[in-house]
Amino acid sequence: LIEVAKKYSKYDVKMKNKYTNFTSKKQEYDAYDLAKKLNVNVCPYCNENSTYTIDKKSKKIRPEFDHFYDKVTYPILSLSFYNLIPCCHICNSTLKGTTKFSLDNYIHSYHDSFDKEAKFGLKIKDMTFYHDIEGFDISLKEMSKKAENSAKVFVLNERYKQHKDLILELIQKNEMYPDSYLDELLGNYEGTLFKNREDLLRLITCGYVTEEEIGKRPLSKLIKDISKELDLY
Repeated sequence: LIEVAKKYSKYDVKMKNKYTNFTSKKQEYDAYDLAKKLNVNVCPYCNENSTYTIDKKSKKIRPEFDHFYDKVTYPILSLSFYNLIPCCHICNSTLKGTTKFSLDNYIHSYHDSFDKEAKFGLKIKDMTFYHDIEGFDISLKEMSKKAENSAKVFVLNERYKQHKDLILELIQKNEMYPDSYLDELLGNYEGTLFKNREDLLRLITCGYVTEEEIGKRPLSKLIKDISKELDLY
């Protein structure tokens, strides 16, 4: 992509105008069409905010599109689908801003898996952790360098500390649902209320617990990692 951008730099102004039309005017194919086609319902940068698309005449909602390679430096890539990452306003406009991203240094959601390159971990501070969010801490760990760089830009550690109440519920549910009780629920309801054990855990934890599904609901990455650490699954 970078080599193409340099080769065709003479088309820069034209591509900037085309991107403006793509986002602001109804063309044969526009930003809402792409957002609906991609069907990304949770921001891939943070897994915290919803990015679903609603395209109605009176009300329109869609994710923002981050230019992984910024359009100021590489305007020829303004409309490259591989360079357009559907994401939330906080990650795109508030946090990333003009930060220069590259495939070598940052997570690209079409190319990399943040789920594989970073994990949330639980650190117990004292014996109040069963009933008080001050009794434990959460943070990202086991990060690749690319994941670490992305986490810094999107201030993920700081943002996820705001969800310690959710982790407290997981700690309490871990005590309420021992393996024997899970087995009993599966024995009684598998095939009727639950399709499988993962389906039951989704109901209990309120998040998806497989890598393939964490993009379906906000905070599922956090729920998945901490649930696994607690041996909920």
